[in-house]
Amino acid sequence: MTEYALYYASQHPKLQTQIDLRNSYVQFYRPTFDSAPLIMTLREVNIGKGQSTLRVESFQNEKITASADISITNLSIAGITFQTDWRLFTPPSPVDLTKLEIDSDPNWISYHCAFYPEGFRRGQSYVKNFIPRVLPTDFPFIEQWVEPGWDYLPLGSRPSGSGSKARWTNDMIQFVGDMAFPIQDNYVPHGEGKPLPMGSIAALLEFAKRQEKARNEGRSDWRVLNDDGARNFWGKTLNVSLTLSTEIKQRLPAEDVRWLYLRTECKRILNGQMDMEVLIFDERMDLIAISQQIAALVPANSKIQKL
Repeated sequence: MTEYALYYASQHPKLQTQIDLRNSYVQFYRPTFDSAPLIMTLREVNIGKGQSTLRVESFQNEKITASADISITNLSIAGITFQTDWRLFTPPSPVDLTKLEIDSDPNWISYHCAFYPEGFRRGQSYVKNFIPRVLPTDFPFIEQWVEPGWDYLPLGSRPSGSGSKARWTNDMIQFVGDMAFPIQDNYVPHGEGKPLPMGSIAALLEFAKRQEKARNEGRSDWRVLNDDGARNFWGKTLNVSLTLSTEIKQRLPAEDVRWLYLRTECKRILNGQMDMEVLIFDERMDLIAISQQIAALVPANSKIQKL
């Protein structure tokens, strides 16, 4: 929806200087399916000199599925700037990005779910994730480094000799924020002998270690796991997004970036309602965007049956 709005702006005679996303607010009303066409409509809410707002709505089977109010501007225009005293009170875990490129950083391990055309986690397959190898004792936040994963083969690695590697661009920031790991799975009570909650860091570490073993054994399909939800969802609860807001703090450099750092927090989960905030940083740990989500947690079985 954001990409549609930015393309519209690039073709509009009054908006061609306002082709940067400033912020967006998306509301989700019902799920979408790949079995029916999706129709999007756009209208101009306000055309201003420094900032404009476009509204995009998506429809399927003649019913609205989502709406997005998208504010666009020119982020290269200089304005009042102050240094604040805000910082991450818990510093990021040490990392060497050159070693992440070859899966050799001793502090981090990668997890990259396989792509299946009808799989439950198709979107997540476009992101290769790295998480700390040491399992935290509690979860005031979770952290991950992400690199683009769509230029990999569906079940394995990036083809050799495929040229330059994919990079994150400004219009992908909203997508990145939506791909953060589900922090709520780390709070689900876990009984002895029972499967770990599917999206928990404990489970992801197990998935990552099995992928690492398969990769070291030379398997071309090292991403294939039968229990990580890539093909079928088996978790007990489902995160149903109600709203997703994204504020862009600064543009990525002109050459785009290979790596982004995500810091995810949840303040409270009560009566099926939860909040989630994702801070997105670039390779130099400059704050790029803040993504905030309001979601409902529902029993997975009842929700999937309705779908």
